[in-house]
Amino acid sequence: MTKKIFRSVLLAAAVVLLASVVLIMGALYDYFTAVQKNQVRDELTLAAGAVETGGTAYLQALADENCRLTLVGADGTVLYDSDKSADTLENHASRAEIRDALATGYGESVRTSATLLERTIYCAKRLSDGNVLRISVSHATVPSLVVGMLQPICIVLAAAMILSAVLAKRVSKKIVEPMNTLDLEHP
Repeated sequence: MTKKIFRSVLLAAAVVLLASVVLIMGALYDYFTAVQKNQVRDELTLAAGAVETGGTAYLQALADENCRLTLVGADGTVLYDSDKSADTLENHASRAEIRDALATGYGESVRTSATLLERTIYCAKRLSDGNVLRISVSHATVPSLVVGMLQPICIVLAAAMILSAVLAKRVSKKIVEPMNTLDLEHP
């Protein structure tokens, strides 16, 4: 009886712990993705203002490795890219964020790379001359975060399971103790 109670309490603790880890990681991932999107929008606004006043010279003076800036003409031709040579890049007119920026003044999209386990956020803004400035930032996907956090997650799970086992053993003994001390001859 003690073992059955022990296993039940331990299983319940393991399920609750695992569900908590999954829910917390999901919530944190969504939260930090939203924060990063807001930061990218702010950076785009600042960069667009600088390009409006300083032209492409401003873009060429930047040396930011965390984000990629692309200046696209109204016809989709890449005029400048901070990561690759503009003449080697294909026409960007069909990209969702570029189409939206040309139509409404602002566009945004998110694409996932299955091979790199990365998601890339793209934000684009139409400038006064009709060109579009796009900024893109990559961040890890949930599977790559789990792989990167596997060791700490396993340590926390192991510690929690050990604590759960100790507490489950105590609880199961306390539950069964009154039944074990019961005198059936003189109730």
